[in-house]
Amino acid sequence: MRYALLLLLTAPIVLMALLNILTQYKMKRISKSRLVHQFILWTLISTLLVASFPVYNLVNGKPLLDSSDLSLLDILQTTAIVYLVYIINNFRRKIEQNERTIRDLHQEVSINLSSRNGKG
Repeated sequence: MRYALLLLLTAPIVLMALLNILTQYKMKRISKSRLVHQFILWTLISTLLVASFPVYNLVNGKPLLDSSDLSLLDILQTTAIVYLVYIINNFRRKIEQNERTIRDLHQEVSINLSSRNGKG
């Protein structure tokens, strides 16, 4: 039951991240390679969330979905970590977007200044 709660709390975050990167790609804000990297990252995170606890139980000789050792603090902590990864990843994307915009604006200003100096 607790393991299902963990999956129910983290699944919307992972799905939101996947939808966000797909939207960013469709709007041409990220490249195809960035889309692939992000998709791999979130697929890996979701795979780890789904498979890690059953593998842990299998190694310890317990039933696969026995979640008696999983506390509420563990569930909240794991959900918070996944959410923080989402937030950090989103901030990184926004910073890269801002750097690209600033670089383009700087290039435009340089072109304008050089054309003014050439005329004067």
